[in-house]
Amino acid sequence: MNFIQTGFLIGGLAVAIPVLVHLLSRWQVRRVELGTMRFLQEVMQDGAQRRRIRRWLLLLTRMATVAVLVLLFARPYLPETIRRDGDRLRVMLIDRSASMSMPGQSGRLIDDAVAQAKDAAAELGTDATILWAWFDSSVEPFDGNLTRVSAPRSVVGDTNYLAALRWARDRVAADDDAIADVVILSDLQQSGLASDALETATLKMPKHLPVRVIDVGRPAANNLAIQTVTTASKRLSPQRDVIADATLFNFGTLPMEEIPMTATATNGRRSVRLKKSINLPDGQAQELSFDFGKLEPGTWQVTVQLDVEDDLAVDNRRMTAFEIAQPASVLVIDGGSRDAAQLAESFYLAAALRQTRREAALPDEVEVSAGDGQTAPQSGLFDPQVVFLYDDALPEMQPPRTGLVVVTDSGSLPQRAIQRLESYVTAGGKLLVFAGDGGEPGGGATAASSHTAWQQSGLAPGTLQMPLRSGAMPFRITSVESADSMLSPFADPQSGDLGRLAFDQMLPIQPAAQTDVLARFEGDRPALTRHRLGQGDVVWFLSSADASWGNWTTSPLYLPLVHQMAADLLDLTGEGKIRYRSVGDRRDLVATQAAPSATPSDPATLRTVSAGSRDGESLTFGQIGFEQSGGALYVVNSTAKESDPTRIPVEQFSEHFQITPAEPGTNEPTETVQGEHRHELWPWFAAVAVVLLTAEFSLANRTTA
Repeated sequence: MNFIQTGFLIGGLAVAIPVLVHLLSRWQVRRVELGTMRFLQEVMQDGAQRRRIRRWLLLLTRMATVAVLVLLFARPYLPETIRRDGDRLRVMLIDRSASMSMPGQSGRLIDDAVAQAKDAAAELGTDATILWAWFDSSVEPFDGNLTRVSAPRSVVGDTNYLAALRWARDRVAADDDAIADVVILSDLQQSGLASDALETATLKMPKHLPVRVIDVGRPAANNLAIQTVTTASKRLSPQRDVIADATLFNFGTLPMEEIPMTATATNGRRSVRLKKSINLPDGQAQELSFDFGKLEPGTWQVTVQLDVEDDLAVDNRRMTAFEIAQPASVLVIDGGSRDAAQLAESFYLAAALRQTRREAALPDEVEVSAGDGQTAPQSGLFDPQVVFLYDDALPEMQPPRTGLVVVTDSGSLPQRAIQRLESYVTAGGKLLVFAGDGGEPGGGATAASSHTAWQQSGLAPGTLQMPLRSGAMPFRITSVESADSMLSPFADPQSGDLGRLAFDQMLPIQPAAQTDVLARFEGDRPALTRHRLGQGDVVWFLSSADASWGNWTTSPLYLPLVHQMAADLLDLTGEGKIRYRSVGDRRDLVATQAAPSATPSDPATLRTVSAGSRDGESLTFGQIGFEQSGGALYVVNSTAKESDPTRIPVEQFSEHFQITPAEPGTNEPTETVQGEHRHELWPWFAAVAVVLLTAEFSLANRTTA
C-alpha cells in the first residue's frame, strides 16, 4: 500500500493523545473503611469490572479513530498492474553513424540494420505501438511505416549510445501502462561508449525494461583515415609559403604502400592541386606535408583526399581553410611634431603594432627567403602608418581601406580632425582612442576644447571630465568583462593579470547609456569602453598610450593588450571568419545557415538559405563540406573517433550500460510492467472512520470515570 500525501502520516503521533487523556482521568483517592458502606461496596465492586472493560474499549476505539483519520488524509492507494491486448510498446533505435556506411551483407551496414529492424517490428503484429528513431551523436525520431522505412543516403555522424538509451528510457517512462522493450541495432563500435563511468551510471535503465541488442557489424574492417589537416595559422602572409600538414592513420591489420593522396587549394578563381604518395604501416600514423607555395590574398579552401577505396569512405577526405592577407592597415594619429617622434605617444604604439605576438591565433614572426640568398622578416598582423598633425595633413580615411584609426592623445586633436573621424566611424570605420591632456609641445587644441568637440561628435563614450591624478597609490584595473572577445584572454590570471598594471593618471567619464564598460579602475571608474556610432565602433582606453600617465608601457602586458584591442576592432580575435566544426555540432547562428556545396572545394557553389526554409530547419551541422553563414566560413569535417572500427561484444555492451538484456528467442519482457494506475482506498477508510466515531460516541455515553 502506498500513500499520495505522505506528509499527513506525521499526524500518527496524535494516537498518543487518547492514552494521555485516559491516564490523566484516573482518580487517585484515599480509601476509608466505613462499616455502614459494607453492603454498598459489594454492589459497586460487582459493576467495576464491567466499567474497566468499557474504558479499555473506549481507549482502543479512540486510538483507532485517530489512526484511521490520519490514513484517510494520507490517501492510501494500491498500484494496479494492467495487462491488456494492444499494450505492447517497442522502441526501435537504428544506428546511423559514419561507421554504418561500411559494406554489409545487402549493401551498407545501415541497410542490414533497417532490414532486421523491419523483422523485429513485424514480430509484434499490428496491435503494438512502435517508436522509431535514428541515432548518432543525437536522436531523431521518424515515422516508422514498415512499407516506407529506408536507410538514409548520407551517414556521417559519430556514435553516442548513451544519448540513444536515455531517449528510449524517457519514452518508456512517459507511457508507464505499456509493456515495453527496446531494440537497438548497431555495429557496436567501441568509440560510441560513454567514456565517463559516472555519466553512464546516471542512465539508470529500469531493471524491468529488457533491451535487445542486434549486432550488424563486420568481424574486421580495413580503414585508412585522414585524421587532421592543419596549417600554421588561419591568417597567413602573402610572403609566406603555405604548407598544409595531413595526418594519416592505418586502422587495418596490413601495411599499405604507395597510398596516393591529392591536396587541392582553391579561392574560387584559382586552384592549386598537389599529388603525393605515402607508405603506412598497420596500426601507425604518418604525417605528410603539402607545400602550395605563395598564394595571392583571399580566403582559400583546402581539401585533402585519399585516392583509395577502403571500408569507410567518409574519413578519406578532410578539409581546412585559411586567409591570405596583407597586414591590416592602421592609421596612428599623433597631435605632436615629427621632430619629437622619439618622445611622442605614437612611438610606443607604432612599435607595439609592428611587433608580432607569438600566439597560435596570430602568425609567428619568421624569416622567409628574399630570393637572393638574403632573408627578410615576415610582416606582422598590423601595418601602422604614423601621421603627425603638427607637420602632416590628415590623409583620406575610408573604410575598409583604412581598417583602423588609433588616436594616441585625445586632448591633442583639433576640432576639424575630430569631425573627420566622426564621418569615418559613421561610415563603418574602427576607432581606438587613448586619453591624454594635449600638453606636449606643439600639441594643438587644449584638452577642454577637445573634450567639447569629442562629445559633440558622438565619438565620446559619455561626459568627459578633467584628468584625475592618483594619490600615494596608483590606479589599478580591478574588474574585466571576460565575456567580451576583446578582453576574454585576460580573464585567466595565468594568461595575463591586468590588475598588475599601474596608472598615475586617468580620464574620468560619466558613461552614456549606449556605452559598454569593458574594464574598470577602483571605485567603479571606467577604464576601457566601447560603443557604436553609425556603422562603426569606438573604443576608449582612459589612460595614456605612453609613459606620461604611468609606466605601463614597460609592462609585459602592454604589447598583448594593445594587440588585443586593435585585433578585436578588426574582427581578428575569437574564432574569426573561419571556424572549424564537426558533424553533429550545434550551429552558432540560427537566423541564417548554409547548405554544403556539392563540390566542397569550390566556394562559388556555396549558398545561403534562411532558417525558415526546409533546408534550414536543422540546428546542427549535418554534412561534410564548407558552409557560409553569418559572414563566417564553417569548415565541417567528420569526427576522428568514427575512423576506429574496433568493436565490442554484446555482453560487454550490456554490462557497460547496466541494462537488462532481453531473453533470446522471446518477444516478452522479463517482468511485468507495473503501471501508475492507483486504486485509492479512502472510501473504505472513511466508512471505517464513521463506524469508529459511532462506537466511540456510544461507549463514551455508557462509560463513567
